[in-house]
Amino acid sequence: MFKPRRPEFLALIVAIYAALVLNQPFWRKFIEVVDPSRVSDWLIVGSAAAAIVIIAYLVLLALSARPLLRFVVLLFLPVAAAATYFMSEYGIVIDAQMVRNVFETDTREANDLITLKLVAYVVLLGLVPAILFWLTPWTRQSFRSEALGKLKAAALSLVILVGVLAPAWGDFLSLARYHRELKMTLTPVNFVSALAAYSRQEKRKQGNDVAAYGVDARQGAFSDGRKSLFVIAVGETARADHFSLNGYAKPTSPGLASIGDLINYGHAYSCGTDTAESVPCMFSGLGHDGFSNAKADARENLLDIFKRAGIDVLWRENQAGCKGVCARIPTETLTGLEAPTFYPSTANFDDVLVDGLEDRIAKLDRDTVIVLHMMGSHGPAYWKRYPENFETFKPACKDAQFSRCELASIINAYDNTILYTDHVLTRLIDVLKGASSHGVDAGMIYVSDHGESLGEKGMYLHGMPYVIAPEAQIHVPMVVWLSPEMKVSRGIEQGCLVSRSGNRVGHDNLFHSSLGIMGVATRVYDPSLDLFAACRKPAS
Repeated sequence: MFKPRRPEFLALIVAIYAALVLNQPFWRKFIEVVDPSRVSDWLIVGSAAAAIVIIAYLVLLALSARPLLRFVVLLFLPVAAAATYFMSEYGIVIDAQMVRNVFETDTREANDLITLKLVAYVVLLGLVPAILFWLTPWTRQSFRSEALGKLKAAALSLVILVGVLAPAWGDFLSLARYHRELKMTLTPVNFVSALAAYSRQEKRKQGNDVAAYGVDARQGAFSDGRKSLFVIAVGETARADHFSLNGYAKPTSPGLASIGDLINYGHAYSCGTDTAESVPCMFSGLGHDGFSNAKADARENLLDIFKRAGIDVLWRENQAGCKGVCARIPTETLTGLEAPTFYPSTANFDDVLVDGLEDRIAKLDRDTVIVLHMMGSHGPAYWKRYPENFETFKPACKDAQFSRCELASIINAYDNTILYTDHVLTRLIDVLKGASSHGVDAGMIYVSDHGESLGEKGMYLHGMPYVIAPEAQIHVPMVVWLSPEMKVSRGIEQGCLVSRSGNRVGHDNLFHSSLGIMGVATRVYDPSLDLFAACRKPAS
C-alpha cells in the first residue's frame, strides 16, 4: 500500500512533525519570549527550529532499529498529542509536580478532563500518524548498508547542528537560563524529564521510615476548663480576588460578609500551586522555603503532633485524598458515599462535610481537631461543584473544553463555586456558634490550597511552577472565626486580630497557629508564625 522508505527518511519526517506540529505551545511561548522584531531575531527563531528538528532526528536515528522505532513512535506521538492539547487548551506547563498530579488524580477528576477535543488531538495528531508510520515498509537493504546510511545522515546532521547553533550560542544559553519554562513546554523533553524527576522522588521515599516530629508535644489547660474544637477547612482552587470580602465586584461571599467577628486575611499566599504540594506543605511545618514532598513524606506532621498531645483528630474527605497527611489518623471518606448532598456527577457537594457536625459537638468528650477537605472550585468542571440553586451568575460554562465557552461564562461558573463555598463556610460557622451550649469552645480556619488561572494570558487551571506562577494561582482566601468563649479562654483580643489581618500571611502560618490555638507546647512551635500569638493578653 505504501512505497518502501529508507529509515533515515522516515526518522526525518517524524522529527519534523514532532518538532514543528506537536510543539505549537512551545513555539508560541518561544516567539513571545524572543519577541522578534528584527531580522536577527527571526534568525534565532529559525535556528531554534532547525536545531530542535536535528536533535529530534539524531535521537530517532539512534533508536531506528525497525521494531524499536515503530514502538517508540506508536507510544510517543499519542502522548505528545495529549500533552499538546492540555498545554494549548489550559496554558499549563509540564514538570515533575504536574506528573505527580496526574498520578494522584482520581478517576472522577480525570473524567472531567476528557473532552471530544482531547480525543481528536490524540487520534488525529497522535494515533493516525503513528499508524501510518507503522504501516510504511522500510527499504530492504543489508545491515551494513543501512548502518552506513544512518551514520552518514547523523554525521551530516551534526555538522549542520553546529553550524546552526554556533552563531547564536550565547542567545540560546541566555534563553535557557532565564526562561526555564520553555523546557516545560518542549515535547517530549518536558514529560520525559518530568517523569524521570518524579520517579527519582518516589524512589527516594520508598522504604524510608516516618521520623517522629514534635515528640515533646503536650497540651496545657485553658482557664475555663471547657472542651475545645478547632476545625481546619482546606479549600480547593479558590482565588482570593474572587471573594467579595476582598473587594470583588460580584457578591460571591455574602454569608461570610455578614459575620461581624470574622477575620479575613486578604493577603494570604499558598505554599504551592497544586493540591499534591500545598496540602502536605501546610501541615508539614517545613514552610514554603524548606518544603519538598520527599521531606514531608519522611516525617510526621501537624496531625500526628495533635494526636501525641492527646487531642482527638479526624479527617473528613470530599476530595481526591489527603496526599498522605491523614495516613496515621482516623479518616472519613465521603466521596462517593450517598448522602443528602449526593449528586451523581460529583459524588457529593461540600455540604456533606458539615452534615452531622452538631451531633458530634453534642457528644464531644475531649479536645478535638477536625479537618474538612473540600471539593471547592476544582476545575475544569466548575458547574459540577455546586447545586443548581447556587447558579446565580449566568450564563455558566458547562463544558470542560474551555475553548467552546465564552470567557465570561467560564468565570461565572467559577464564581458560582465561590458563592457555594461561602454558603458551606457560613453554615459551618453557624454550627460552631451553637457549640457553646454544649460546653465547647469552638473555632475554625479556612484557607484554599491554591488559586486558579481564569484565562489571564491564555492560562487556565493551576499547577504552574511556583517561581513563574501568576498571582492568581498563589493568592488564596483565608478566614478565621473564633467563638467568644475560645477568645476569652485564650486571652485573644478581637481588635488586635483585625488590626493585623492586613499582614501578608499564608500556609506557613497554619501549622503554628493551629498548635497555638489548641494550647500545644512543643519545641517545633514558632510563635512568630502563630496568627494569634501577638494578640494574646499577657497572663496575669
